[in-house]
Amino acid sequence: MRLRHQLAVYSPIPVRALGAAAAGALGGSSAPLASLASLLRDEYAADDALLCGSGTQALQVAIQIARQGLKGQATVALPAFSCFDVASAAIGAGEPVALYDLGPTSLSPDLASVERVLNGGVAILVVAPLYGIPVDWHALESLASAHGALLIEDAAQGHGATYRGKAVGSLASISTLSFGRGKGWTGGSGGAVLTRRVKPPSWPPLERAPRFDLGTMLRLDAQFALGRPSLYGLPRSVPGLDLGETVYHPPRPPTYLSRAAAGAVLATRNDSLREAEHRRATGAWLRAQLQSNRAVQGIESAAGPEAAPGFLRFPVLARRGLAGFADLSAALRVGVASSYPRCLSELPQLAHSLVKGDSRFPGAARLVDELVTLPAHSLLSDSDRSTLSRILRDYGGG
Repeated sequence: MRLRHQLAVYSPIPVRALGAAAAGALGGSSAPLASLASLLRDEYAADDALLCGSGTQALQVAIQIARQGLKGQATVALPAFSCFDVASAAIGAGEPVALYDLGPTSLSPDLASVERVLNGGVAILVVAPLYGIPVDWHALESLASAHGALLIEDAAQGHGATYRGKAVGSLASISTLSFGRGKGWTGGSGGAVLTRRVKPPSWPPLERAPRFDLGTMLRLDAQFALGRPSLYGLPRSVPGLDLGETVYHPPRPPTYLSRAAAGAVLATRNDSLREAEHRRATGAWLRAQLQSNRAVQGIESAAGPEAAPGFLRFPVLARRGLAGFADLSAALRVGVASSYPRCLSELPQLAHSLVKGDSRFPGAARLVDELVTLPAHSLLSDSDRSTLSRILRDYGGG
């Protein structure tokens, strides 16, 4: 086993975040929760903020809020290619689900596919900018408004991205954030629902967070100790941790965010902003490396120059997926990773919730086969960059 293994994504956790989490867990004050809610309202131009135990729980609550005032069940449209937790949130909300396709070269919703599901009676449309690549929000708003549907912006992967100068996560009347492991801004766990330009929501009942959140503290300690290239090979080799794997997690009853997680989120804020700037700079460097091989294609936001990606990871279309790397072991060691292994239409847990509609999603199917992500974070060494440049140049035989 090699201990050195580059991370696919890096969320900075300074030492002070460990102390802040411990202070939040041991102290009796709710100040970290109030401070974080206030910060999110200011940073994301929100009227209200509800702090939840995870980003998945936040999306589940957002769907429940969106359906308030609607009669009967409200069909929720999800992207056919996305994190399995998006499906888990919809299942937890108990609403029927429709799927829409994505444009593979932009990771943005395919507008024709979106219009079809809207014509089919979809009332709620969940939009999730993958890997921090902004979508054409104006076009989606126009479509949703014409059909009387409500947009939910799932900005779990959007930290550091902007659209028309506004932070991704501040665009919809209901937005969600995630502070879990592998997100651009982390507290070890947690998420948030943000509302704006709507009447004050009736928040669904949430379970109380654990008073002493040992789980979050242990996760943060583990990320701090092992979430570095020199040691990351160790946790990757442990069965059951599912690092680098896409696994379906059943929905859980939503809880409030713990004081420990809130303290850690606040303590990592400045580091997360610096890291986002670094990812954007690395993204520009990676895009330049793609010029040497047409078998690997960069993703271009459908919003064009109005968008600034956050590059949680740097996504590319590679004609043969991971199999096209001549030196696959080197690619994996340097943090190259596959994306989601199947469309949501093939997820067994979602089958009973799906309504009739499109059964084929060619854009999502191509993404399953070809989407590969490259690391863009600040832990890349000069040697890592040299390896990335070489394996991209040699991909598919060059």
